[in-house]
Amino acid sequence: MAPTDTQPALVRRRILAGGELAKFTAAVALLAILADAVLGHALAWENDPYWTYWVTKTFLIATIFGFGTAWLGVGVTQGAAITVIHTIVLTVYYWSLSPIGLPSHPDWLDLEHTWITGVPIHFGVIYLGYLAALWLWWHRQRIIASDDGHPTGTPRALGVLAVTVVAVMVMGALEAVAIGEFEGVTWYVVRLLIAGAFLLAWSDFAGRSLRAAVAGTVILTGALTAYSHFLGPVGLPDTPIRVFERAAPGATVHWLTYRQEAFMALPITFLTLLGATCWMARDDLGRLRRERRSALGFAAGVLVLAAVGAVIAPSVGPNSNRVAVRATGSTEVETGSFFRGPFQPGDGRLTLSAIDRNPRVSPLPPHDIVRLTAELTGSDGHRYVVKADRPMVDDPLGRFTTWWGVGTNVWHHGRSGIGTPLIPATLSKVAVFALGDVTRDGTPVAVAVPLHVMTMADDMVELDVGDPSVAIPALPQGHLRARWLTASVVNHQPKVPHYTCGVVTLFALLALVGAALREDRLQS
Repeated sequence: MAPTDTQPALVRRRILAGGELAKFTAAVALLAILADAVLGHALAWENDPYWTYWVTKTFLIATIFGFGTAWLGVGVTQGAAITVIHTIVLTVYYWSLSPIGLPSHPDWLDLEHTWITGVPIHFGVIYLGYLAALWLWWHRQRIIASDDGHPTGTPRALGVLAVTVVAVMVMGALEAVAIGEFEGVTWYVVRLLIAGAFLLAWSDFAGRSLRAAVAGTVILTGALTAYSHFLGPVGLPDTPIRVFERAAPGATVHWLTYRQEAFMALPITFLTLLGATCWMARDDLGRLRRERRSALGFAAGVLVLAAVGAVIAPSVGPNSNRVAVRATGSTEVETGSFFRGPFQPGDGRLTLSAIDRNPRVSPLPPHDIVRLTAELTGSDGHRYVVKADRPMVDDPLGRFTTWWGVGTNVWHHGRSGIGTPLIPATLSKVAVFALGDVTRDGTPVAVAVPLHVMTMADDMVELDVGDPSVAIPALPQGHLRARWLTASVVNHQPKVPHYTCGVVTLFALLALVGAALREDRLQS
């Protein structure tokens, strides 16, 4: 049957071209990268690939989905096929061609974050972005076809501004109570700018229906969460705010923890914005009576997410990613030049407690925690005691990342560009860079010297005191290097709670956008 003018644009024309193709591709790229940032990197992995990742990946999404849509057209099945291609290209790119962290501190992704969890999570978040763009494009075509205009001009703009101000103030007050501190004046200004511009544009673009309100709430919540996780630490500026004086004010800036972000700030943001957008769509509230099943399904999904969050929250505290290492007995001590000399038998002991608290490419607090004590007999026969409690937030010479002090389950050395190429590539359950103090036979001989501790295969642990480029005169051959052949490593990492939070939220949003597509298709 030939398509008619009364059918939605999605049904009448599945192949897009020209301006429609460009708009649809841009929507897919922006919504997909937003889903990747919030669900993949903030909630599931809790890491920060740095800004070049987002720029590169956004263009990658736009390119693949642009050509794919031009050839295959739009649709749920077509989107899934294009997403498979994109996921393969993305994974190969970051596995073989480019590390993350560029240009700050390059760091190659490991097998887990690339192929094992990276493939399914990346497919899910990108497909979510595609389906959201598909619904939005379809919904927009229906608005244009129905021509059900809504108030425009100054009165409407003032109304949106008032709703935005009230929503941000309520959101800020509730979050301040939840996290136990005032977020800073800058926090409010930034959210007024983001939320105000979005709500003003969204009501024009998507209309003022309840479905548009829910969709807008989800997208804006994601945008504010992504901004908070990657760009927006709290604490700016210190009071009193500089107005007329020339001297710079203080800036006690720090990042929120995973628990504060995912289980306090995010739900507060979502519920506050949902109230604001539903108020703006109050003329459409009568639809709830006709679509009780959809409303109950949405409410049930929110309750399920709340229940999952309540179960997970206690296990993702600020000190949850921690490792304890203890080694005694069989020890090897290097003689000769650093990383080149032979080892001789020795004796010693080592205890290490390390907490990885900063998952971002940022030296801002909260800083990692290191507690190290090591005793050993050096190659010169003297007894050395090494103690450290200061993480090395950055390499003094800027040569490589130190993971801000503590890295867990990381590859380094070899040809990785991290550490020294004189040691074979090493996968460590924990790798620590810190500044420590050294005593020899009870006498202090070195203060704030760089040191490195890493676990190795076969339950070994290595301690390196000093740096190959700068000899420490008080140490034999300018350094100390020792290995313990047997170590006890107790590793507590919140991977399962993080993955659960990210994946459950991803499935909930996929179900939400899938239901919206289905309902719109049935109604058309």
